[in-house]
Amino acid sequence: MKQLVAIGMCALLLTACGKHEELKNERSATQEVMAGQLKSGTIAKERNPEKRKKLVEAALQDNKFGDLVGVDGLDAKEPFSLKIEYKGKENLSDNMTKKSIQLTVRDAVYAVKELGLNIDHIKVNVTYPYTDKYGNTSERYVIKSNYSGATIERLNEERKNFKEENLPSIADEWWAHPSFE
Repeated sequence: MKQLVAIGMCALLLTACGKHEELKNERSATQEVMAGQLKSGTIAKERNPEKRKKLVEAALQDNKFGDLVGVDGLDAKEPFSLKIEYKGKENLSDNMTKKSIQLTVRDAVYAVKELGLNIDHIKVNVTYPYTDKYGNTSERYVIKSNYSGATIERLNEERKNFKEENLPSIADEWWAHPSFE
């Protein structure tokens, strides 16, 4: 009897593992489809607001320098006015952290450019844990930026050719926390 129960438990476990693997494969297939749609530029033609938002979020989550918090403005009519929020990541030093937060903004702007959407302007804001002189830590904005569609169109096609330190000078609006200056 114990052997029968053990065999039954093994069968259940194997079935569960198979279902997990199926789900994993399904997710990666969906991500591949999304990536294919993003690369081919078909997102600009996508009329379903929910699907368009998921595709844009997928492109913006591919930012290795910051964690996407949210995207707003895709449910309105074209041209879109997007508000993109990221949470900055810590790096090895303060200077490297500042640079990676600037790279977060650069990569977000380029991701939107590559999507081929009709953009009026985009706001890219980044928060980062800030500790005050009393030792209290809270999420605070470290960068708030705004780029017009015309500015985005003028960017070189190759993001590697664009230096992140030029972001403040090309932005239509730029604010950085004094500790990031």
